[in-house]
Amino acid sequence: VIFYTVDIFESAGSDLNPFVAAIIVTVVQVISTVASFLLVEKAGRRILLLQSCVAMGLSLLVIGVFFNLKDGGKDVSNIGWIPLTSMVVFIITFSLGFGPIPWMMMGELFSSECKGIASGLAVMTNWILVFVVTKFFPTMIDNLGKDITFWIFAGFMLLAVIFVYFVIPETKGKSSAQIQAELAGK
Repeated sequence: VIFYTVDIFESAGSDLNPFVAAIIVTVVQVISTVASFLLVEKAGRRILLLQSCVAMGLSLLVIGVFFNLKDGGKDVSNIGWIPLTSMVVFIITFSLGFGPIPWMMMGELFSSECKGIASGLAVMTNWILVFVVTKFFPTMIDNLGKDITFWIFAGFMLLAVIFVYFVIPETKGKSSAQIQAELAGK
């Protein structure tokens, strides 16, 4: 979403200049990231990750519906605000949850014995997947359509909800020993 903001807005056909929309999304991202810093110790990591998954998934679903209607020949001129609104909601919730929290939790979840290697592998995996998504997003759009592409990513957000709910422990206010004991099932 971040790398292709201008392209997404251009294809949405909104009256708003795509570059202005991209600037709005970027400003919202900065503000939301600051808010995340303030919220994470109050709300907790898991709840912010869960709300992030749900809201990002709904945003992607809505963008997919918009493109399904638009590409299906429906008049979407009166709902041209949907792509910007969905992208802003996506960026806000990404910046409150899935943007910063996994980086912070890396230091909390890995034991000191494996923290260096595990963090390195996690960062490498993250950037490889960022590359794959960035590289193949245009191909997916061309071959599957905008609607299906956004729905696929919304499906991944549903999987993320399930993963966070069942696998990720809350680390707020816990010591490293408590976190490791919880991960060990004790």
